[in-house]
Amino acid sequence: MTFIFDVMTWGREGTKVEGLLTSRLGHGIEFHRGPEFGLQLLMDTWFQGYGAADIDKGTAEEFAECFELFLGKKAWVDEDGYLLDEGTREPVLPRVKAADHYAGRLDSSRGFADGYHYLVLQPRSDEFLERTGAIIAAFGIDPDDDGENADFTIEVTDPRYLAHMEQNRYFQTAFTGHLP
Repeated sequence: MTFIFDVMTWGREGTKVEGLLTSRLGHGIEFHRGPEFGLQLLMDTWFQGYGAADIDKGTAEEFAECFELFLGKKAWVDEDGYLLDEGTREPVLPRVKAADHYAGRLDSSRGFADGYHYLVLQPRSDEFLERTGAIIAAFGIDPDDDGENADFTIEVTDPRYLAHMEQNRYFQTAFTGHLP
């Protein structure tokens, strides 16, 4: 994976967290200003395991759903393309091909993980933006003059979305704020 930004955050204060983005691509990068970038940064912090134990189960499930909306949900299949149950990885009965069940919704991506095949559904950007509006109250970004660094502030609608941001965090991310 190619990381695009180094991210440093300071510990949260209530429903706000501040930080610094540094471009790994050099000078002159255009920083995305939409609130979806703020949600992507919060999701990625959680996904990479920083403070993940501090988030309640419901919030963790919300972040996992946001990833599915943004990247596309995995549909688990057997070697012949029949759907498997998401939790048990047992065949869904009656047996149905994923290509038929998800007609028009499959992306071209596929993979293999934990001994099982999967197909990826198309991202749902509109629903991701709706979720962004429910989670992110405000997002501000202030790039420096050379376009290599930017200060940012994320404000959320509920402090539970920042439970994993109690401490200063440093990580790298491939998220850019843009939608698929």
